[in-house]
Amino acid sequence: MNRRKFIQSTVAAALAGRSISTSALANEPVTFKLMAQASLTNIVGPDFPATPVWTFGGGVPGSPIRIKRGQAIDVEVANDLDVATSVHWHGIRLPNAMDGVAGLTQVPIKPGGTFRYQFTPPDAGTFWYHSHINAHEQVGRGLYGPLIIEEESPPIVDRELVWMIDDWRLLEDASISEDFGNGHDKSHAGRIGNVPTVNGRFRDVVKVSSGERVRIRLINASNARNFSLSFGDLSPSIIAIDGQAVTPYVSNEPIVIGAAGRVDVIIDFHGEPGSHLAVVDNFYRQSFDLIKLVFEKKTLRRESLKTPIALSLPKLPEPELENSLRKEVIIGGGAMGGLQRAKLDGQWMDLREIASQGYVWALNDDVGNKLDMSPLLELKQGQSVSLSIKNDSAFPHPMHLHGHHMKLLSIDGEKLAEPIWVDSPLLMPRQEMEFAFVADNPGKWLFHCHVLEHHAAGLGAMIRVLS
Repeated sequence: MNRRKFIQSTVAAALAGRSISTSALANEPVTFKLMAQASLTNIVGPDFPATPVWTFGGGVPGSPIRIKRGQAIDVEVANDLDVATSVHWHGIRLPNAMDGVAGLTQVPIKPGGTFRYQFTPPDAGTFWYHSHINAHEQVGRGLYGPLIIEEESPPIVDRELVWMIDDWRLLEDASISEDFGNGHDKSHAGRIGNVPTVNGRFRDVVKVSSGERVRIRLINASNARNFSLSFGDLSPSIIAIDGQAVTPYVSNEPIVIGAAGRVDVIIDFHGEPGSHLAVVDNFYRQSFDLIKLVFEKKTLRRESLKTPIALSLPKLPEPELENSLRKEVIIGGGAMGGLQRAKLDGQWMDLREIASQGYVWALNDDVGNKLDMSPLLELKQGQSVSLSIKNDSAFPHPMHLHGHHMKLLSIDGEKLAEPIWVDSPLLMPRQEMEFAFVADNPGKWLFHCHVLEHHAAGLGAMIRVLS
């Protein structure tokens, strides 16, 4: 099993511009303020009205947060919306009380209220933050932003970009369609939009120079859409997946980024001055140009840089496979899924009864209709776990484990030559993956599908780690 197959079946955007100052000493907390607020943004260009959105800081994506590895952060989130919200720090190993899951790890931030998140991210990498209450609507309205933890010794590049990829379901007047959480989205592929964007802009243009080396941090912030990106004649080198370093390699296939996933690439741009090419997505039947790259008239250099591009490999607790607790998890439900019956609140019901209450998915025949339900796993701190996840349904599922990273060991029974650390692996229909991790972070942690409509319709569970 090579990495190419993994990328095709699993994986995750350049914010040039707005950022929050991180002028603080490394041993002092870096303070940030985020305001959840209604705003307007021009997504589809000047010929259309601005789109009413919800944002962290007034723009889409929300205010970028960037610190160095080992720096503590202190984030005050104020809520200026008319509904409650919260902030989850996706992919970060942090104390359970800071995880941001309203109803499980904290009380919701009510309208007019505030909440302070204080933690020290232990890992460098590409992460993001987003609302975690009524997420299928709040994320769909724009409540998310990038969280970048810088390495001590990053690769030498001419420029770094963050491309936060999303798709929006817009009406003809460029307003957001209000059909959040409808039955079709819940039972099928989720809320797939009609306007894909990079950093909140439809078919944006990025200027590059021939000979320029650029690091691009790709973040998939969409509710449900998976992306499969082709870069034309360019050869992106993949250096990290889900924020964790991998041995650099060039994929000969499009780079697949599942909902909530991230991929870091380094590209040496070479092209004729004045020429252009499109980054094309072709995950679904109809391909489209996601963004246009235009080569400046001036060439930066004739040959690529010779400096190394590898990141320091992850320093995560290594699971003991021989002494691990083994657990099989089966994803069932949805349209054409074959699920006949499942347990809702501990009672067996047929699928019709469950669907009448708004649920169509189950993990191991249990419908995740609440956050603080009986745990799928109850583990001792420091215990190693071997987890087999089988997607017994007709749709892809990016499965996100909060507070931990999992080591991907095999896909459909084939061992990976180099296991990869992930937090949001994308399981394709009828696919099975094997993972292992150390339950070293005490608390109640969500494990759920990051197709947000699927989670709302029952595809979630809780894993409890006892201290």
